[in-house]
Order: sequence, then structure tokens, then C-alpha cells
Amino acid sequence: MKYVEIYKLEGDGSQKIIATCALQPNDTVICNGQEVFIQNLAKEGINDYTQEKPTKLFPKDGLKFLEQLRFNFKSGYLNASEIKEQ
Repeated sequence: MKYVEIYKLEGDGSQKIIATCALQPNDTVICNGQEVFIQNLAKEGINDYTQEKPTKLFPKDGLKFLEQLRFNFKSGYLNASEIKEQ
């Protein structure tokens, strides 16, 4: 199973996993973790930076959504891992 972990920087400098998004057999992504964050992903989506004019991707977009998480969350505060396999 392919998945991505999303981390938040804590006050003490450590990183805490706030969400895990995993590719399902039906090629959709299910995210678990901090409820408000997960709701925002489902409602607002993320940018697809592979397009000349960025479009939105949502968990229903499957692997493409998973691949783009690390490009959308790469700040000092929020970071997404590369795709991992379990």
C-alpha cells in the first residue's frame, strides 16, 4: 500500500504526524488524522503543479493526489513525506 505522512512542526522542534493519506485498491486516497486538516483536504483540495496552469486535485484523484502532497506541503511548518510503501 502506498501512503504519505504529513508532519507539523511542534514548539520544541520535533515533528508530529498529523495525517496519513493512503492509496486504496479502488485508486482513491483515504486520509486519517487531524479531523480539521482532513476536512480541508477533501473540501479545498491541493494544487496540481504538473500542469502549466495549476488545477486542483482531491483524494478521489488517487495516485496523482498522493504524488502532489509533498509539493503542496513543503514549508517550515507543514511537510509531507515522499510516497512510502507498506
